Amino acid sequence: MPRRQFMSNETAKDFLRETDWLKKAPISFQDAVLARGYFASFAAGKVICDIGDPPGGMMGVVKGHVAVSAVTQEGFPRLGHIMRAGDWFGVAAILVREPRRIRVVAQVPLQMFVLPLREIDAIIDAPSTRSDAWRHFARIILSNQDVSVGASRDLLIRDSKVRCFAVLLRLGGFRRGRSLAEAEPELDLAQEELAHLANLSRNAIGTILRELQRTKVIEIAYKRLKILKPAVLIGQVIEYERNHP
Repeated sequence: MPRRQFMSNETAKDFLRETDWLKKAPISFQDAVLARGYFASFAAGKVICDIGDPPGGMMGVVKGHVAVSAVTQEGFPRLGHIMRAGDWFGVAAILVREPRRIRVVAQVPLQMFVLPLREIDAIIDAPSTRSDAWRHFARIILSNQDVSVGASRDLLIRDSKVRCFAVLLRLGGFRRGRSLAEAEPELDLAQEELAHLANLSRNAIGTILRELQRTKVIEIAYKRLKILKPAVLIGQVIEYERNHP
């Protein structure tokens, strides 16, 4: 599963303008965001932000993907989602000026766009963007809330195979209808983590994944899998949801 090269800054800016969040904002706001931020790269395994960190800038994934974990009642971080190219995060901590509530870790070599807190404040205060800036930033919160609600909804799917398919699609970026979803997304997670996310036993997950690999819907490697035929999974989930409204 080879890694692709990072984008040039100009190509990355064009990519970010087409993300679900930024493309809905006026050009003046897009220009302000891209002019005030910067690009950064991180090695696989690097903690981008952690639970309890002071509020900082917001970030957009350009290349690669990150594991997003929230703390359990016992105080341990557990994987909850994978954010992919085109996803943005970090706005909630900015708006309320409270410590971070999630841990974000680079799962592969990562290219990010970073918009520092001071630059966000500058955009909010600037005469050219002041009237609508809060609304545009808040849209990221609503978008990420949709992911959380969708994840909860998927866990209500009674059919264990379809529930697993829905989780795979969410982690691969397909459950929100994202225009920038990758053709064959990679998921860096252990089968035990997938079992936790789908509320299934490891044995049940193993059986489902082996069948998907046999039919060449996915490719399995050590602590990683690649969705080769997302359309097959999408079709199964749509059919189930149509028959179980």
